[in-house]
Amino acid sequence: MEVTCTERSVQGPVRQNNEDRTAFFQPDSLEERRSRGIVALLADGVGGEDRGEVASRLAVETALKIFREAAPETAPAKLLGQMFNAANLAVYDAAHQNPSQGNGAMSTTLAVSLFRHDEMAVAHIGDTRIYHLRGETLTRLTTDHSYVSLEVKLGLVSEHQAMTSRLRSVLTRSIGHDHFCRVTYASQSIAQGDIIIQCTDGLYASVIDDEIRDIVSHHPPAEACARLIALAERRGADDNISVQVLCVQSVEMVNYHRGTPIYYRVPDMAPAGNEIAPGQVLDERYEISDAISRSGMASIFKATDRVDGRTVALKVPHMQFESDIGSYQRFEREEAIGLALDHPSILKILPGPEHKSRPYIVMEFLEGQTLAEVLAALRPLPEKDAVGIASRVCEALEYLHAHKVVHRDLKPQNIMLCQDGSVRLMDFGIAKAERARRLTWVGFSPTLGTPDYMAPEQVKGRRGDERTDIYSLGAILYEMATGSAPFEGESPYVIMNARLSGDPVAPRKLNEHLSPVLEEIILHALAREPGQRYRSAAEMKVELDDYERVELTHRDERLQAPQIWRTRWRLGPLIAGFIVLQIFIALIFYLIFRR
Repeated sequence: MEVTCTERSVQGPVRQNNEDRTAFFQPDSLEERRSRGIVALLADGVGGEDRGEVASRLAVETALKIFREAAPETAPAKLLGQMFNAANLAVYDAAHQNPSQGNGAMSTTLAVSLFRHDEMAVAHIGDTRIYHLRGETLTRLTTDHSYVSLEVKLGLVSEHQAMTSRLRSVLTRSIGHDHFCRVTYASQSIAQGDIIIQCTDGLYASVIDDEIRDIVSHHPPAEACARLIALAERRGADDNISVQVLCVQSVEMVNYHRGTPIYYRVPDMAPAGNEIAPGQVLDERYEISDAISRSGMASIFKATDRVDGRTVALKVPHMQFESDIGSYQRFEREEAIGLALDHPSILKILPGPEHKSRPYIVMEFLEGQTLAEVLAALRPLPEKDAVGIASRVCEALEYLHAHKVVHRDLKPQNIMLCQDGSVRLMDFGIAKAERARRLTWVGFSPTLGTPDYMAPEQVKGRRGDERTDIYSLGAILYEMATGSAPFEGESPYVIMNARLSGDPVAPRKLNEHLSPVLEEIILHALAREPGQRYRSAAEMKVELDDYERVELTHRDERLQAPQIWRTRWRLGPLIAGFIVLQIFIALIFYLIFRR
C-alpha cells in the first residue's frame, strides 16, 4: 500500500494563533507498511479552553508515538483505541498537573485514519471530519460530536442552519475533557484512486460537502487544499482552517496460507484500457498527447486529429458516469447545444466520428487562462479591462439567447481569455435550450449553478431565463471591478439567502476608483427582480461600450442590506428540545444507578 498526503493549516482571518495540529506517517519499508499501516492525524484545540494549541499538539504526538511503538499486526480497532486512550490521558494529566498556567482545563478534537492492506479504519472524538471520495461519490465517515449535531438529529434545526449556529462550537465529546473518553469507530474498504479528506470545522462550516467534492475532484491535491482554504477565508471563517488530502496510490490484499501472509495487488477500479490515457489512440483517429484537466465528471485531453492534423481537445466522461442516465443526458445535451452554435466568443464543438466507441466531445483546443485564474493573480482588474471582458461576454450571451439557449452557470471558471486576445464562453453542461427536457430541481448542487453567481430565481428553484445570465454576468463584473464577490458569508447558504433578502454593498464602497457609471451598470444587472434588470445582453453591452448612454439613477442610494436569517422562531423549539434532552439524560442516569 502507498498513500500520499497533502495538507495545509492556517490560523484563518479571525484567530490570532493556530490551535490545529496535523501529522502523517508512512513507514519507509514495505514490510512495516504491511504490518503496521499508514496513519494520518488531525486535531483541533477546543476554543474557550486554555492552551488549545498545547492540547492538539500533545494529542497528535502521543497518538503517533503509540502507533509507531505498537506491536506489528495489532488489530486496527485495538490500535486506535490505544492511541486515543493515551492521547486523552496525556492531555487530561497535563491540564491538571499545571493548573496555575491556565484554568485547569484544555481539550481538543482528534480524528485518525489508519490505512492497512485494502481497508482503512477511522476513529474520532469531536467534530473534526473525515470524508471518503471515490469518483463523484463523497461519503462522510464521521459523525460530529457537537450540540448542533444533536439538534439536527432531534429535528430542531436543519443541516443548513447548523452551519451558522452560535452553538456550533459546543462539543459533546473531546480529548482531555475527562479522564476517560468514548471513541467512535468506522471502517471503509479502499481502492487505488480513492481520496480521503480530513478537515476541521473551520473549513466545513464555510464550505459545503458538494463544494469540497467538486474542488478536490477537479484539482491536484496541493491546489485543492489552497482553493479550499482560500474559499473558507473569503467567506469569513471564524476559526483555524485545516485540511488533509490523502490519495491512495496502490492497495494490497492479504491472504494467509498455513499462517504465512500472501500479499497481492488489488487491480484498479477501472480495468486497464477502459479509461483514456496519454499515448492512446481513440477510435483510430485521435492521438492523445496530454491530459489537460480532470474533474469529478470528466477528463479533458489534448489530441491530434489524424484526419486533418488539427490539434483538438477531447472531453471524455469517466466510465462510471456512462451508465448514469442523468449524467449521460447532461453530456449529450452539452454536445448537442455546442454543435448548434457558431460564434467567435463561444467554445466550438466539432463534429466527431459517426460511430464512437464511447461518449466524448471533440472541441477546439484553446491556449490561455480562465478568468478565475486571472482573478487569482490580480484583483480587482483595471476598470477598462473588466468592462471589455464583460462586453465580449455580452456578445456571446446575445448570440446564445437569440438561439433560445440560457447558459445558467456563468462563472469565471467558464470564461477563457485566450492568448490570441479572444474570449470564449465554455461549459454548457447545465445550459437550458427552449425545447430541452426539464431537469428536476433537488436543492443546491454544483450541477445547477454556483452560489457566488446564482441569480435569486435559481436559489428559489426556478429554471431561469435570459435575465438569469444577465444577473450572473453582473456578479462576475462586480468581482472583476471590486475584487470581491457580491455576497460573502460563512457558508453558501448564507450567501444564497443574502441575495434573496437584500442587495450587495455598493461597488464604489469597495473600490473608490470606480466610475459612477460602471457602478450603475453593475447594480442594474444585479437587480433582485428579473424584470428590473437589463432586458437583454445587447442592451447591457450598449451601455458597457458607451458610458454616455447610461442614465445615472443613483441605485447605490436605494440598496437594502441583506437580512440575516431570523432565528427567534427557533428559540422555542431549541429551548424545548434542550429541556427534553436533559430530562432524557437524567432518566437514563436514574435507571442506571437505581440498579
